Amino acid sequence: MFSASSAQRRKGRFSRTALSLFCLGSLATFGFGGCQSVAPPSTAVTQAGANSFPAQAGGTIGATPASAVQAPAHEAFDGDRAYELLKKQCAFGVRPLGTDAHEKAKDFLLAEMKKYADSTIVQSFAYHGLPVTNIIGVFNPAGSDKPSAHPILLMAHWDTRPIADGPHSDKAGLPYRYGPSGWRPTAPIMGANDAASGAAILLELARIFKDKKPDVGVLLLLDDGEDYGDFHGDSERGDGVELGSRYFAKHYREQSAFGSPFYGILLDMVGAKDATFPREQLSQARAASVNDKVYGIAQSLGYGNIFISGEMQDVNDDHVAINDEGIPMIDIIHPLPGGANDRRAYRYWHTQQDTADKCSPKMLKIVGDVMAEVLYREPR
Repeated sequence: MFSASSAQRRKGRFSRTALSLFCLGSLATFGFGGCQSVAPPSTAVTQAGANSFPAQAGGTIGATPASAVQAPAHEAFDGDRAYELLKKQCAFGVRPLGTDAHEKAKDFLLAEMKKYADSTIVQSFAYHGLPVTNIIGVFNPAGSDKPSAHPILLMAHWDTRPIADGPHSDKAGLPYRYGPSGWRPTAPIMGANDAASGAAILLELARIFKDKKPDVGVLLLLDDGEDYGDFHGDSERGDGVELGSRYFAKHYREQSAFGSPFYGILLDMVGAKDATFPREQLSQARAASVNDKVYGIAQSLGYGNIFISGEMQDVNDDHVAINDEGIPMIDIIHPLPGGANDRRAYRYWHTQQDTADKCSPKMLKIVGDVMAEVLYREPR
């Protein structure tokens, strides 16, 4: 049995990683912890049920027989378009808080979201004198001119880390310095995978959703300030990190257009050429039914070797604050380097080598196909 414990690591940590095979039949029962009392739309889970991992064909983790692969029920997600959106973000330069490139990227992302969303809402606040901006696209359900009372929330952060302190960086160990004159000159990362990839997928989904609305309402949240601060600060709770997600979690009730989201999916580091996505531990503990849905759909589309349902990793990320406010949210993330999951890890994480050439249109399409299918299969 696993739980959300002190052993969880922040996205910025790499020293205490848990990646292991689980005996599928011995898992404890988890449901939608923190669901709203208002009855949300019904949601179908995989045939394995809400309280277990989906069965893997032939006993092989990640295998999907060709006969079981289903055609997507939606317009094809364009991986090439998503990759161009990724490269466009990188073309602004490194994008940590307080930089001109950060502001230019914000203006670009906001303009793109406004092209497609029924309404676009900006949440702005400051941290150590630096502007932090969440951009939220609101998509009404098909056939409706009003936002949903219980939309599905998809999220990805768009800022980049101001310091290359990953375990495979020669800059690791540099001191933390906050504020407008702090980290800007200190080995910032390009952040192609972390996290231009997730933002690119959300923008391509926005284009698709404008052309064909899902039956459910959707919120696309581009959150800011995830990667700014010290992940080990404040007694290992993190200081100055996950700023945008924490702000949204505390303030989303102030906007009626946001409704009370039924569940959410976080995309973080989802574009690398060799990416795989084991289930994340807190996601499984707090939102097992969402995991079952997403990983079951991925397998049905033939992506069971990428969305590895029978393995587990442990990452404390933007989804934690959302779960803490009663919205079940899972984290789709490439494993971080360190310890047991080095065999699957994104080794360019928090290094200056996290550049667009490490990502691929093919992987962006795989993740985009799965996300689109989740939304289009969701009943009203």
